[in-house]
Amino acid sequence: KTPVIVHENDNRSFKLSYYNEYKSYLRSRFMSSSKTTPIFLIALVIASILSCILSSNNKPIIVHVVPHTHDDVGWLKTVDQYYYGVKDDIQLAGVQYIIDTAIQALLLDKNKTFIYVEIAFFKRWWEEQDTEMHEKVRELVKNGQLEFINGGYCMNDEANAHYTATIDQMSVGLQFLQKEFGPYAAPRIAWQIDPFGHSSAQAGLSAQMGLEGLFFARMHYQDYQNRIDNKELEFNWVAEGGNIFTGKLFRHYNAPPGFCFDTLCNDPPIVTNKKSPEYNLDERLETFVGLLQEQADAYRSGHIMLTMGSDFEYENAHKYYKNLELLMKYINANTTQNGFKMIYSTPSRYMDAVLSNIKNLSNKTDDLFPYAESPHSYWTGYFTSRPTLKGYIRSMNSFLQACKHIELMAPATSYTSELLRLAMGVAQHHDAVTGTSKQHVADDYAERLAIGQTQCENLINTGIKHLTGSVNDLYSCRLAANESTCHITGDTTKSIFTFIVYNPRSTAKDIYLRIPMSSSAYRLVNPSDPTAFVSYIPTHYTSYQINPKALPIEAIVHLKVPGMGFTTFQLKKDFGVDYRIVLKSIPVVKTENIRIESESLIVYFDGESGSLKQVVDKKSQKTLRISAKFMNYRSNVGDKLDRQTSGAYIFRPVYGTVAQDIDRPILKNYLPGEFVTEVWQSFGDWVNLVYRVYVNKPYIEVEWTVGPIPMDHGREVILRYSTDLDSGKTFYTDSNGREMLRRVLDYQPTWSLNQTEPVAGNYYPVNSRISIKDMESHFTVLTDRSQGGSSLSSGQVELMLHRRMYKDDFKGVGEPLNETQFGHGLITRGRHWLFYSDLDSYGDHRDIGLDLFYQPVVSVGSDVEVGKIPRSGIQNTNKDLNVVTFERFDETSLIVRLENIRSKSEGGKMISADLKKIFGAYFSENFKELGLAGDRPIEKVVKDLKDHIKYDSGSVIGLKPLQIRTFAFTHSEELLNSFVNYA
Repeated sequence: KTPVIVHENDNRSFKLSYYNEYKSYLRSRFMSSSKTTPIFLIALVIASILSCILSSNNKPIIVHVVPHTHDDVGWLKTVDQYYYGVKDDIQLAGVQYIIDTAIQALLLDKNKTFIYVEIAFFKRWWEEQDTEMHEKVRELVKNGQLEFINGGYCMNDEANAHYTATIDQMSVGLQFLQKEFGPYAAPRIAWQIDPFGHSSAQAGLSAQMGLEGLFFARMHYQDYQNRIDNKELEFNWVAEGGNIFTGKLFRHYNAPPGFCFDTLCNDPPIVTNKKSPEYNLDERLETFVGLLQEQADAYRSGHIMLTMGSDFEYENAHKYYKNLELLMKYINANTTQNGFKMIYSTPSRYMDAVLSNIKNLSNKTDDLFPYAESPHSYWTGYFTSRPTLKGYIRSMNSFLQACKHIELMAPATSYTSELLRLAMGVAQHHDAVTGTSKQHVADDYAERLAIGQTQCENLINTGIKHLTGSVNDLYSCRLAANESTCHITGDTTKSIFTFIVYNPRSTAKDIYLRIPMSSSAYRLVNPSDPTAFVSYIPTHYTSYQINPKALPIEAIVHLKVPGMGFTTFQLKKDFGVDYRIVLKSIPVVKTENIRIESESLIVYFDGESGSLKQVVDKKSQKTLRISAKFMNYRSNVGDKLDRQTSGAYIFRPVYGTVAQDIDRPILKNYLPGEFVTEVWQSFGDWVNLVYRVYVNKPYIEVEWTVGPIPMDHGREVILRYSTDLDSGKTFYTDSNGREMLRRVLDYQPTWSLNQTEPVAGNYYPVNSRISIKDMESHFTVLTDRSQGGSSLSSGQVELMLHRRMYKDDFKGVGEPLNETQFGHGLITRGRHWLFYSDLDSYGDHRDIGLDLFYQPVVSVGSDVEVGKIPRSGIQNTNKDLNVVTFERFDETSLIVRLENIRSKSEGGKMISADLKKIFGAYFSENFKELGLAGDRPIEKVVKDLKDHIKYDSGSVIGLKPLQIRTFAFTHSEELLNSFVNYA
């Protein structure tokens, strides 16, 4: 009586139950009397026909068995400790043994498959193998038994990794695979199974690299249940830069419960001997089929993927595969009865099977932040955890670009950028830049960066020495920006210092260089920029807390540096008073405002507290009322609602409370100057603020110093900006430094959110900027590192700067987030740039953001004469065009990436870029376009090549808003090695 629609993808149990019910109905309806027997026979024939139809559609569900291991590139142990298997008292894990035994298992049986992800480990293992093993592994890759997935140097984080760092680390891994295995090893799948939330920028970048599918494991628990209910765990992610098939794994990325056969697990093996008292085959099969059915009910394609593996599993691959083989054997022996067929597979094969069966996937256009696994476990604390490490990683990102530029422009030296490239690759790992590792592992990440930094400093200084024709050596002041110290300029016996400044941005920059000095008795001489100017300012008192050896004076040198070019100047000792221009503190009447005017802004501060009060945008004549407060949330240590605490991963303030003011602000100093004016402010003993208004900049610089945080209880420190903008519940945050995403308080666009954590549940990753708007104006805060942020009330923006607590959050790291230095709590320092304008100028945040990201690189020497000034490596005057990459590719080619920095919604338009004019001698008529990671031709990435190149002509290429394109220029090796550019 009730019609039924039989779908190709419906599961077998439904079809059989319907058929059985139909037969019962026939018996009850027609067997009541002999008169109805002929009718019954006719109906039975119909039922038999229906049975045949059902049987023809009754295909078993295909179970794609994917043996895998997830090998964190540092977490509880360092990278080396994990690889070699030392420190088993911390964690049983030895990656070299995992790869050894997995490879041996594949060689013994051509039916078996295995996938591998983390190239940081595989590259090390590969370099230890002989030629014979290389050939065996290449054959495994070629026949599809060993499949590389993702292909990056690590599995990068998606909240805190800047898009340029993601591109770099993926390129390192993917180019290694291309070099060693050729095109047949090129990964097709992005395997982001362990990050704690997922960004739309990551999806878009993956598509631009030629990856066709993306699989992940973590999703907000409400979203997950909603998608299970609607069978939408697989969807099409429509992202900036490309669309990508996306799948949510069913049970995290582990084997089904009770069926982990690794030596790390306690699940029973499969015992098939009926004479043994340990016989368990029947029970194991029944349980396993039930688990398979539960998973199959959540998907639509008639295929499911079974991830057989987890963290650091397969050290004994033989044990795992032997039990897996038994399971597969007996399941496949009864396919008709249980409805499942198991095959060895890989994620790419599974994706192909799904897409051949489903054509109408739903679309997703937003992202997967914030992630919550339960009502009171929001993973939003790691957006800020370990802020100093986050800042170091971001600064090394810019420094690495400069290092690669000089490596290409200068004559070959014994130094390379390789160590910093690899250290930065490791640093993007989802337990590195996130700040979620153990302390000794975080120290190891920093040490790797420092070693790579030293190599690049030597490369840059040696390269610039050759380029300028200098006789004496050049050096770097590593701690100048954060600790106000420099071993060169602090030498009081030297009478002259020479500075060569390199700008890694591809367009000219007007910069204010801050140089720690022992005194102000130095005048500016021989600047290559005739408009250069120097003034001096006292070192901020907090610098002595960070480093007791901080120098007493900072020289502020204002100068212009060409795009990817150099500017030089000297500071010469002169005891004449004319050159001792030290900014002096000026007393203010406490009832009066401090008024500072620049070319773009008029800024007012309170005369008593030093607090920011008002900003006038001179161009639009619009006024913004604004204040800035340091506040803190008290960390939750568990309560009657839930035992969940705040920790490295989790942000959970005490429920029902609001952020509290840290202390009353006090004006400490007012230092007006011709080019920059500073206002110093303190909030008690451990929080300080410096406002800087530059004469020709459209923003206000806010330098914050926080720490040591008292340990009376856990604290999460924020800087909250309150304005009179009527922004309502809406704000915007960037996705890995790329597109700006709309956020709305207590709202998710793809499901009905039940908000259970009103603060933490509204926090989002702020990788580089956060904005609020009304109908006429915007207020944007640009950051120098990744931070957690939100807008919890109309007109407000808050950013979390620092965290310290004495409880762990039970997410695996096993220690509280309690960073120290010199026996005290960690002091951290960073910067915000505050940009206010009308909406017509909103897109200018892109240009300002690049200035904040690309920091100048300075080489300094004493008594050094500059013979030549190197000219710029490129010629680019379009501020909307950015050269993301300019580096050596291989023995005969270099690689460049160009991007259009503006989105369409910010006024971005198609840009035409003439590669020949921009890159000059570096350009080659023999150039080719590649996928974003540089490991495959563009034809393997884009579906419609004709549309992709329709704006190209000769050496002129078109760039759509926010588009990035990658090109290789090929030269002879001799010519490439001879590139030295002099003015």
